[in-house]
Amino acid sequence: MGEDRISKLPDGVIIHMLSFLPTKDVVRTCLLSKRWKLIWYSVPTLFFSNVTSPDLTWCWDIEMFYNFVDNCLEHLKKGFVVDSIITSFKLKMFDCYHRSKAGLLDKWLAFVVESKVREIHLRLNLDMDLENFDEYYYCLPKILQSATYLTVLELNCVELDTSCSFNFPCLKTLSLEDVRNLETAEDDGVVKFLLGCSSLEQLLLLDYVFLVTDHDVQFRLHSLSLKFMELKRTYDYYKLNIQVEAVNLESLVLHGVILDEMNLSSCKKIRNLSLVDCPESLRPSIQALISDVPLLESLTLSKCDADLDHLKITSQYLKSFNFKYSDMINVVTIESALDLDYFSYEGYINCRISIDSFNLLNGKIVIFEQQENYDTNWFTNMMKFLSNLNCSWNIVSLHVRKDKALILPENFKTICPSPLLNWKHLRVVISEYRKPYMKVLDLKDSLMWMSSSLETLSINGKDVF
Repeated sequence: MGEDRISKLPDGVIIHMLSFLPTKDVVRTCLLSKRWKLIWYSVPTLFFSNVTSPDLTWCWDIEMFYNFVDNCLEHLKKGFVVDSIITSFKLKMFDCYHRSKAGLLDKWLAFVVESKVREIHLRLNLDMDLENFDEYYYCLPKILQSATYLTVLELNCVELDTSCSFNFPCLKTLSLEDVRNLETAEDDGVVKFLLGCSSLEQLLLLDYVFLVTDHDVQFRLHSLSLKFMELKRTYDYYKLNIQVEAVNLESLVLHGVILDEMNLSSCKKIRNLSLVDCPESLRPSIQALISDVPLLESLTLSKCDADLDHLKITSQYLKSFNFKYSDMINVVTIESALDLDYFSYEGYINCRISIDSFNLLNGKIVIFEQQENYDTNWFTNMMKFLSNLNCSWNIVSLHVRKDKALILPENFKTICPSPLLNWKHLRVVISEYRKPYMKVLDLKDSLMWMSSSLETLSINGKDVF
């Protein structure tokens, strides 16, 4: 028999270790020995999920799951720990909630609120194809008004009742996904909800149908404490009109959002901006938004199909720029970016990118390939693409699909001038890589021809020199 070294640890260390496990596994430890029988009562984190496999292929029987959660909480109520504090309550269910179970959820939330819970994560994850869809939304209970110790609140597939005046003075992080107003509630329910979060620093609004109305109303999201905000929309059949008044906002992520529907004029302290999957109707709004953020340090543009042929970025504080190919943006010019030290590009070689920076850059270049035959036209366009990026580089990670994309024919090198790329350290990643010895030499010769200043070269993690 091996020595049981874990059981010899202090209770505090064991409780800390157990706090990272799902509650069903924590409860099982009571069978180990008399020493472990009561320890689970002191674990301050509760995590219940009806799914027990990462790929969602195995779920609890619905009634068995409800009974297990209810029994666990009943045992804790009658437990042996006096004045216990629950720091975190996570309830994640997949297609097993119905309005008939609302009383149970109300009771569970009432217990954790009375236990001074700090974090609540409530995710119902509904199937959007369900019939009588309204019966599967959970209406947030009034007992949550007493959760004054909350610092993190994550809600998914719940309804807000504006007759409740929620007040969360300690709340730092709020995530609302597929949250909507109660049918009998006023349209500005979420705004009233946010007004009760006076210390809020992080706000995530995902599929924010609660901001959609039948009226021509502009919603004002006002906060002096907010520093990070993410808005994500996957449905494109509704329009919004939002004015964000967060003068201390530092990071903004917009996913699938039409910028014309937002007024960000008061957000002058944004340093980190990420625009992902923005619709075509953006037009010049991308350019206008970037120009209107004077302190911008980190910029990410991913698949933003704006009707804008030439994107011009002038930002003296810009340090990092990540750009994923757009069908519309053909030219990108980065000017006066004196602090820029990282650049990343994913896309086709027909995009012309020029960078004006005196720094020694680090970067990543992922080249998309559409053809199987790499002819003179391909290599000519690739040389033009790389030549435009000919500033001073320190470490460059270059990704291609096949080694053929980088092995230049000898006759091409005799008729085409070398781009004389100023690369110091090059890491080549080839997704479909075959490794015959001559191919490695050919690839090395081509890369040295493109950049004779190379000091180190690696191919798929193996150093060549």
